Amino acid sequence: MKTFKIYENPAGNRKAVKRGWSWPGFFFGPIWAFIKKMWGLGTVLLIAVIILAIFPAGSEIGLLAALVNFGIYIACGINGNGWCEKNLISRGYEYCATVSAANPEGAMAVFLKGPSDSEVNQNGKE
Repeated sequence: MKTFKIYENPAGNRKAVKRGWSWPGFFFGPIWAFIKKMWGLGTVLLIAVIILAIFPAGSEIGLLAALVNFGIYIACGINGNGWCEKNLISRGYEYCATVSAANPEGAMAVFLKGPSDSEVNQNGKE
């Protein structure tokens, strides 16, 4: 089971954000950021990746550029879900609950079942 935080905006839209490592962030970096509507982060990541790709692969600076690029993707994996949470909050979403489920859809189903389920923490604290 994975742990998800549920966020809701005033219009009633809900999002489930997994806690921990972000595989999509790690593998897709800038594209993932744009899909998650993190425009500034996506732009910075895209520019960084393009600049780092300019250096020739066989040179010492090319190796350094590849290591920095890999570090960027590691940072996206480590921080990605936290960045998603901050982005949702900045877009008017509020924290509702923390739930355990196998996937985001399951997390939403557990949340919608209500507070009687022992897997839901709806008091705003973890």
